[in-house]
Amino acid sequence: MDSESLLLTHAEIAVAVAGFSAVAAVLQRPLGAVRRTLFYGILLLSLQQILGCLVPVWLSRLDLVGATLWRTASSLYFALALLIGLLLIVPTIRRGFQAAIVINVPATVLIYSLAVAAYVLLLVNLFVVPAPGFGLYYASMLTGLIAVFIVFADVATREDDETS
Repeated sequence: MDSESLLLTHAEIAVAVAGFSAVAAVLQRPLGAVRRTLFYGILLLSLQQILGCLVPVWLSRLDLVGATLWRTASSLYFALALLIGLLLIVPTIRRGFQAAIVINVPATVLIYSLAVAAYVLLLVNLFVVPAPGFGLYYASMLTGLIAVFIVFADVATREDDETS
């Protein structure tokens, strides 16, 4: 399987998770503040995954190849990941939620660890390896997809006795 078809399959999985979580959110209405925050998180993280998969495909259409393609894609995905991270963290802090309330503690630790791993992989792909490649880029994408699944699993298994 070539890198383009792998990225497109990855994007389809992210679209499916976003769509399924949107349907689940509609069926669970009305949503409390915590669940609503978690569903927004799933949608934003899925959007990050979709764009992270499609940007290299679009860049390859502009005749970027090899190290230039993956360096550009890595830098754009790194910027997008930071932006989405801020869009998820700042509103949660403004609402006065603690991370342990929004997502349970083990899931929070795992998600932050995955985010750090994704950032490190992207930075290594950008600055350490002489010729950036698909492997490190896609490894960072997979850590993001795993984070989406963890948030989705937390929402699906969350009890309704939360104060929201």
